[in-house]
Amino acid sequence: MDKEKLTEQEKKIIKVLQEADEPLTDKEIAERLNKTPQGIWRSLKSLKEKGIIKEKEGTRPRKWELVRKDINPPPIDIESPLIKKLRETERNSQNPTLFEETLTEAFKKLGFDDARHLGGRDEPDIIIESFKIVIDAKTTREGTINEGYVNFPAMRRYREEYDAKHVGIIAPGFAQGNLINTAEKEGIILIETEAICKLLQNHAIYPYEPERIVEILFGSGKGIITQKDIPPSTIDKEKLIDIVANTLQVLKNFKKANITRFSGNELHKVLVGGKGLNYNVDEVEDALKFLTHPLNILQKQDNTYSLTDNIDLILKNIGLLTEALKRLRE
Repeated sequence: MDKEKLTEQEKKIIKVLQEADEPLTDKEIAERLNKTPQGIWRSLKSLKEKGIIKEKEGTRPRKWELVRKDINPPPIDIESPLIKKLRETERNSQNPTLFEETLTEAFKKLGFDDARHLGGRDEPDIIIESFKIVIDAKTTREGTINEGYVNFPAMRRYREEYDAKHVGIIAPGFAQGNLINTAEKEGIILIETEAICKLLQNHAIYPYEPERIVEILFGSGKGIITQKDIPPSTIDKEKLIDIVANTLQVLKNFKKANITRFSGNELHKVLVGGKGLNYNVDEVEDALKFLTHPLNILQKQDNTYSLTDNIDLILKNIGLLTEALKRLRE
């Protein structure tokens, strides 16, 4: 698949079908993109003509599926100058320093405040002393690098000189064969640039802890890290999100019952006893703290909570903010 010939909307349709992992109707695809079926018809037709999607036989209304489920999703651009700069500089072999400096900026953005660009003769390109990380950055116009791009004896020396616990190479892509085998023997992790872009995208939605990023890049046991290996930054917060969602629903019911103040224990009894949910008291308290600060939806006084505004207005504003965040990511 030629990424250059796909429009942004076509890329998004591919991503929607991959995430759904089942055939979808025009309407279902359109809803997930906040579009109308008419607004995506040309893109569906174009993807069909390119042999990327097809109509599933015997479905009414018509449903679409990917021709190949293992297709590598093209990166979807978002309004991020840093990500754009990474994608531009990773192929600038005439001035590789630009890529090294941009990667350093990316690591700082991800919370590694002590990320430092070296890049001199007989020096690694980037070091992060707080986590004992050494990074070598490689640019190429071809899209992948092979073993000839890497000075493995120098990488071994960097590991010793900087007492590095983690050593990685970041490049647009990596050729199969000797490079991968040698990197595995040397204990060096190969990281695709798009994996860093994905980290930045997720980090903008909800920040990762630096320790979590180190675990993702260097602690998975995988020799190559691609964008598919980057989990959402909210994955460790799924239960919190679930409790918050159910709490907001309960708050709507409280309004109908004219309940204006409540304690964490009282809310826990409603969630567990009334709705049959499996939360403990501490988890509910964490959700209430989250709704209090930083969101300022609740205020706390004498171990009880109350809303800072009308619940319907709050939910309306949350909906507007959610829509704004969607557009930021697109």
